[in-house]
Amino acid sequence: MQMEGPVLQYRVYLEDTDAQGIVYHANYLRFFERGRSEILETLGVSVEQVALPDCRLVVYETRIRYRKPALLGDRIEVRTTLRRESAYRLSFLQKIRRCGEDEDLVVGEVDIVAIDRSGELRELPAVFGRD
Repeated sequence: MQMEGPVLQYRVYLEDTDAQGIVYHANYLRFFERGRSEILETLGVSVEQVALPDCRLVVYETRIRYRKPALLGDRIEVRTTLRRESAYRLSFLQKIRRCGEDEDLVVGEVDIVAIDRSGELRELPAVFGRD
């Protein structure tokens, strides 16, 4: 299973930046989280469902490359592609660009797994398909 999510657009506000007017590196994770939430919504998985006690979707691993900074006042877009890697893992390839440009500013891959009430790994819900 692989699918493209909606392209999300944001303006970079002062609260997103450091003292130099550059988006603070950790804030890209917030933009990525929004992209993941929206692609799940398009699959019919609400934000409330990802926190159900018997099947929580949690971040397993994150890899990020910072190529160029986004700056205060920029309009940026978040692009998200979802891939089902196995019965237990989803991978989200995510890119942030300035709106209307083709150059990636930040590229990340975030792996998600499902856990049960006790924190043990479990198979992904059926909405993500089967191997």
